[in-house]
Amino acid sequence: MKRLTVQGENWGSKVEEEMVNVLKQGGIVLHPTETCYGLAVDIFNEEALQKLYALKRMDQFKPVSIIVFDKEDAGSWGEVTDVAEGLFDKFWPGPYTFLLNRKKTLPQFFNRNASKIGLRNPSYNSVLNVVKKMGHPITTTSANISGKSETYDINDYFTQLKSVSSSLQPDLVIDGGFIGVNEPSSIYDIVDNVVVRGYIKLN
Repeated sequence: MKRLTVQGENWGSKVEEEMVNVLKQGGIVLHPTETCYGLAVDIFNEEALQKLYALKRMDQFKPVSIIVFDKEDAGSWGEVTDVAEGLFDKFWPGPYTFLLNRKKTLPQFFNRNASKIGLRNPSYNSVLNVVKKMGHPITTTSANISGKSETYDINDYFTQLKSVSSSLQPDLVIDGGFIGVNEPSSIYDIVDNVVVRGYIKLN
């Protein structure tokens, strides 16, 4: 496990390139976001996705959302409606995840039984740079053991791992220190017109 220390949302090209290299090699990256620490893998690497689920001890049928570079990128993976377009313009980039009907461009093994896909465009420069350099989305899921609380400092995350005696670890840790306690991203299902988590003022 390699650890890199950063400050703020601009990590620099060397750190971004290191994250890209690890993701392309099938690794898991623990990194800060504008909400909490997250875990990223390449959505086109089935083995990496399996490792992610094992690391989080998460149900294999629980879907994972993805980070897209911008609203145009979103249209490559989800069926963007006029309503969705308006919401993207209003809330992105920011801590909002929107559910759309998924497109066949997503790998079949990703969220295998889900007809929708959660899309997020965070207001965090280096994470977006990584997505752009990858050329396709990465996962966005909170860095915690399933059922436990989100983490805002890497020490809290590793305390959770220790509590369940996990031998699995991220391959790369991007340590931004304590990032402040924030609410996780709000989730709005555009297809069924329902707030899944958090709060979002539509009008």
